[in-house]
Amino acid sequence: MTSTDNNWPENWFVRRVRETGSTNTDLFAEALTGAPSHSVLMADNQTAGRGRLDRTWQAKPGENLLVSLLFRSEANLLASWPRIVALAATHACQELISIGQLNVDAAPITKLKWPNDLLLDGRKLGGMLSTGDHEKQFVVVGIGINVGWAPQEAVALGEFFDEEVPTPVGLLENMLRKITQIEKLSLNEQHEQYVAQLATLGKLVKVELTNGVVITGQAQDVDIEGRLLVVDTGDKSVTHVIDTGDVVHLRNADHG
Repeated sequence: MTSTDNNWPENWFVRRVRETGSTNTDLFAEALTGAPSHSVLMADNQTAGRGRLDRTWQAKPGENLLVSLLFRSEANLLASWPRIVALAATHACQELISIGQLNVDAAPITKLKWPNDLLLDGRKLGGMLSTGDHEKQFVVVGIGINVGWAPQEAVALGEFFDEEVPTPVGLLENMLRKITQIEKLSLNEQHEQYVAQLATLGKLVKVELTNGVVITGQAQDVDIEGRLLVVDTGDKSVTHVIDTGDVVHLRNADHG
């Protein structure tokens, strides 16, 4: 079953399906056959959803936002789109929280854990997985956000609402509007906003690289290309420049 809705922001091409294996896989295939930039595939349920490092991404059918977004641009700009989506997602979630009926005294804060996790008060709210084709100049950004349900030790957006719990569709509509706003900014402005949302900076972190090497140090900064700069714990004269890796937050680096 495929359905479309009429309330999506202008210049977005959104398709919603009841179930598929993976929205990333499907949209990547559509990109190869000419789907336009800003095409979006949302699924109420995924039977083969994957996260980073080939981990299974779980969600109860209809409860969470499971979506992939296609962007076409010059090859040197493709890497910026996942950060734009991540930033838009944090802004969209925080806006919904600010206007919702919270069942807590203080509003929770939405942040990012480099490279691709959304955090809500320190617990995992969502994750991202991107795949692209530099030769054909496109990237597909997949994102899953816990709205009505979360696995153990994670958090769902709806947990903080007494009533009028956000829906996946409502969250996506808000997120698309945020992306439209952010993509109009300069690369420097986008970078500044992205860095401001990172919970990783200033933390002592353990980073497992794709080759199995583990680095421990202080997450100092993220450069304009989105690479994490980590000052080595054993030799503070060494700064590791990390393109991708699995990050664990250990503690605030200034607390020993």
